Amino acid sequence: MPDDCQLPPPIDYNRMIAPGSEELAVRLMQLMFPRIEDAWQKLDGVYVQVVEPRSSLRLDDRYLGRWRSGGLHVTAMFAAVDALMAVQTILEPVIAGTGSLPMSALFPMIRAAIESASLAIYLLEPLDRDERLRRSYLVAAEDARYLSTFGEALGRETNTVRADAQAHIRELLATRPSIEAGAPFSFERVQYSDLVENADAVMAADPATPKVERMALIAWWKLLSGLSHGKQWAFVELMERSEAVVDEANESAYVKLTSSAAGVAIPLQLAVEALEAALRLFGHRSKEAWNQREDASEPIAISFKELRGDH
Repeated sequence: MPDDCQLPPPIDYNRMIAPGSEELAVRLMQLMFPRIEDAWQKLDGVYVQVVEPRSSLRLDDRYLGRWRSGGLHVTAMFAAVDALMAVQTILEPVIAGTGSLPMSALFPMIRAAIESASLAIYLLEPLDRDERLRRSYLVAAEDARYLSTFGEALGRETNTVRADAQAHIRELLATRPSIEAGAPFSFERVQYSDLVENADAVMAADPATPKVERMALIAWWKLLSGLSHGKQWAFVELMERSEAVVDEANESAYVKLTSSAAGVAIPLQLAVEALEAALRLFGHRSKEAWNQREDASEPIAISFKELRGDH
């Protein structure tokens, strides 16, 4: 028979993970649980609650107005740890053999943890105060945009929400002219893909993050986003397939889709590492021992009322 008349090979609609991988993935999940607890203890304790008076973060407050006291980055870290704790709560009975692994419900939570940790990293990572403040202003302006669209969905009058936030940021910029010394400040969009790519680079440069060959954080985030939004390509890419009922004439099949433990464990580890990186950065910025040279010339930190001139 001529080559051009050969039939294509039969399609294998089933796909299962390699034997032994599930046991390793379960062990990896178990190793993450104490680290999630440790992150929670830091967030709910003095590690985050105490910001030293002459630390970089406390000195930032002078230029942050209504966004002072770390609300932007602390909220993000709490959101990350909350998502991770929810994943742990679901996984513990699965590992104990008294529950089953959801097909896709865990992936939006892991994605949320990565996004929130990446936001905190973006806000805390720069050594330079001007860059930290610039990023805070961009995130604050973006938050105002979302608040405005949320208000519109509720039927509220929100015409001034974004304008008020941007006007307040302009007032704050006037107190820190060095931010615009190189170029005028503009309200650029802050995309989550940019935040995750930045976190990827920061974690790669962080000696405390294990250096192993694996899929990049941004790649996992794209995959988790597809899974979170019910995109077929993402389910085809990650899910295990079994019990195929094949329609030979239509060259298609009805298959049972399941998440493998490895498909959950690996992005879970990355999410935990991202939050740990954010917490390390917070520790550096909130402790006087990690101060930068520029901090020595900053005025003493005073309360917001004093800064505003209230008596």
